[in-house]
Amino acid sequence: MFLFVWSALAAGPLGSETPVSGFRLPTFTAEGNRSMLLQGTSALVGSKTIEVQDLNLTLFKGDAANTIETVLLSPSAVADLDAETLHGDGPVRVIHDEVEITGHGWAYDHALKKVSITSRVRVVFHATLPDILK
Repeated sequence: MFLFVWSALAAGPLGSETPVSGFRLPTFTAEGNRSMLLQGTSALVGSKTIEVQDLNLTLFKGDAANTIETVLLSPSAVADLDAETLHGDGPVRVIHDEVEITGHGWAYDHALKKVSITSRVRVVFHATLPDILK
């Protein structure tokens, strides 16, 4: 679903690199529930990539209540449409109910639901971690 929506957007009437203000790209499950919302203050949309400024990627659990699972924030990002990935060289902030992670140099793989951060990583747990040092 993720690739299909992005590919449809990129293959539409937009040119090879079309600027878009107030960029929003939602995706939905087969049942019609939200699965993801990719948004930014602006974007440069190409046939294979989307460059997003002020990225806010919201991942939903896919339920009827539109429960938010994770939010990823970054000043800029590049989406690779074929690989279904996002990445950025600058800072990133990942927010989840039980943990918040910040760092620099990051990548998100949508198929694996995996975020990788290469430097200055800081992790704050908001959940109890009994016996973590045993």
